[in-house]
Amino acid sequence: MVLDNLANISELDSQNMFQMVYNWAELVEELLQQTLEVPAQTTVGQYLISYTDPISQIVICGMGGSAVSGDYLRIYLEKISHLPIIIQRNYDIPNFVSKNTLLILISYSGNTEETISCLISAIKKTAKIVGIGSGGNLKDFLRKHNIPFFLIPSGFQPRASFPLLFFPLLKILATMNLVPMDQAAIDETIFLFRQMRQEFHFENPIPENQAKQIAQRLQGRIPIIWSPFACIANRMKCQLNENSKILAMAEELPEFNHNHIVGWESWTEDNPFIVIAFRFQAEHPNVKLRFEITKDIVKKKVEIIEISARGNSFLSQLFSATYFGDYISIYLAILNNQDPNTVDSIVFLKEQLEQREQTQTKLIATLHSLREKIS
Repeated sequence: MVLDNLANISELDSQNMFQMVYNWAELVEELLQQTLEVPAQTTVGQYLISYTDPISQIVICGMGGSAVSGDYLRIYLEKISHLPIIIQRNYDIPNFVSKNTLLILISYSGNTEETISCLISAIKKTAKIVGIGSGGNLKDFLRKHNIPFFLIPSGFQPRASFPLLFFPLLKILATMNLVPMDQAAIDETIFLFRQMRQEFHFENPIPENQAKQIAQRLQGRIPIIWSPFACIANRMKCQLNENSKILAMAEELPEFNHNHIVGWESWTEDNPFIVIAFRFQAEHPNVKLRFEITKDIVKKKVEIIEISARGNSFLSQLFSATYFGDYISIYLAILNNQDPNTVDSIVFLKEQLEQREQTQTKLIATLHSLREKIS
């Protein structure tokens, strides 16, 4: 069987994506040992950034996996934090950003042009800026101006570095006394990473490996991901896009009961879809009922695979579901004879943006001229 052929897996997995995901437990432990120095204030040219003024809202700027980490944070903290959390996936920041905004810039490479653009605007708004990344222009600029920057390990695919992007967010907020660190929930999450990686390891054969089994059921189909938490469905969709090189859809319950469910009315049993439904102990009771009724409506038209999140804490449930999904997406890549590491279309797009309009070069020049012009 393809998924039990270890030589074939090693050959296709050119940058060892399996090992990157396998190491999540140790990465989180190492990250949380880091400290973050937050100054009382700092300056960029004529702009004074103060970290002592009250914080009214949190804005997280990032793209792709960086932005998804913000989505997880928002869902995780919505019942804990009194501060609104906004995720910004664009070149611009919201007009309400001010000196009372904590604006966190996340870019694994440190060179994401949308994020650099947000940095330029945030400086002009004198927002409280904090960065997360592995290096690049973001690190160089922020460190030079004594702006807090959480350095994470380099050498990972950004999507495989997901815990490297999420847990620094928690550390930053805890350092700034905005949220508590739930060490018990973090410990449970790390325990589940270690437990699940043994179950899903590529050396574990198909009959004993549920991630491999589900990947086989997905092959040749278009997955639709259901979840009561949009961040889970969207993360899984993106992993299937980038790792497995397939199209997928993400739907959140109860929202999709008001639109997506009607789309099934015109389909017969002969269709390309398959549903993966993530279930949580933390589901609202009415959401549980909606899941059951929705399954009754569509079960004659589509296969439904249910995956129950593991763990007692909400944090561990979010991450156990994510971890499960990541392994499925990598195994599906192998079945599709694809390298889970490559993202050729994204690389081509970035190259064309630079060749046609020098988009990143212009942004970096603007960032430096901003500093030089007002020094």
